Amino acid sequence: MKIKVNNSVSIAHGDNSAYLKAAMAKGIVGVNNAAPMVTAPNINAPFGALAYIRPQAIEVLTSPRVADRLAAPSKNGKWGDEIVNIKVREYTGVTSPDDGMTSDVLQAKVNYDNKTRGVYYYATSWTSNDRAEASVGSFNENYRADNAEAAMRTLAIDRNKFFFNGVSYKGLAHPVTGLLNDPSLPAYLTVPSVSSNTTWASKQPEDIANDITAAYSALGAKTDGIVAEGVERGAGRLVLAVASTSEPYLRKNNNYGKSAAAILKETYGDKLDIVGVPQFTNADSNSDVFYLIYRENGYETILNSYVEMARAYPLFVKDSVVEQKISAATSGAVVQYPMFVVRYNGLS
Repeated sequence: MKIKVNNSVSIAHGDNSAYLKAAMAKGIVGVNNAAPMVTAPNINAPFGALAYIRPQAIEVLTSPRVADRLAAPSKNGKWGDEIVNIKVREYTGVTSPDDGMTSDVLQAKVNYDNKTRGVYYYATSWTSNDRAEASVGSFNENYRADNAEAAMRTLAIDRNKFFFNGVSYKGLAHPVTGLLNDPSLPAYLTVPSVSSNTTWASKQPEDIANDITAAYSALGAKTDGIVAEGVERGAGRLVLAVASTSEPYLRKNNNYGKSAAAILKETYGDKLDIVGVPQFTNADSNSDVFYLIYRENGYETILNSYVEMARAYPLFVKDSVVEQKISAATSGAVVQYPMFVVRYNGLS
């Protein structure tokens, strides 16, 4: 169902009540009203902490970034948790000849795994004063709302960063790992060499396309062909996540005007998405890397895990200055199905 929004007023205004309810249910935005408002907001808002947060700011917070193209954001845990536990099911089993007599045959089983991650809480804030508001107000802009939106953008940028790199912080109750350092992922393989060189800058488009085909073959071998047939009804897709500095080589044409991307398009059709990832530049031993990831609805390979994307605190007013703190919490990237990922270095 599409929800109507009014961007000229706060997310907490009555016009946006359905939008606010949906955002809070998903953990996209929360509110902490433990402290009272010092002054009333100039926008009709039932929650003072949300007085200057417009629907547009939520759209900035949730607009797809590179991390979201590799794994859909997933809410895990609640505010205040220091550790999140994510249960993963793996269905196994084989058949045996049926003699029509007994049930003493090989059995199907379900293996349960528990992924434990720490939770990292981070925050930013915005500040306004009467002179800045008066100056910007002459351009018909809402200075406070624009600053709140900038704070949301800052939180979104860091959430993307934590997805790839995790968080190194001594106060964590348990490690928060990212896609680059998840302990369940296999070691990097090196792309095949051509004329004793592995780098894409020295390769022809067909050689680069062959590197991806080799990765797909390795992925198929790891999964007993699931990447070709799919877990259910062949509904899966492939994501080629490649260092943004090496991604242009996929577009380089050979003497016949054909690029590696075009060759891959002919081979895999719409099943393959190519995503340039800045964090993959020099990611392993100063080498660019790529990941080939299999995704299927209902079997999310990687969780882009968060507790809350934004939690707004009451406005603090002192003299002519207004301030507000906005927090968030992440548990990084959680690889649920390592068998659906292969990764390669040697691109640069």
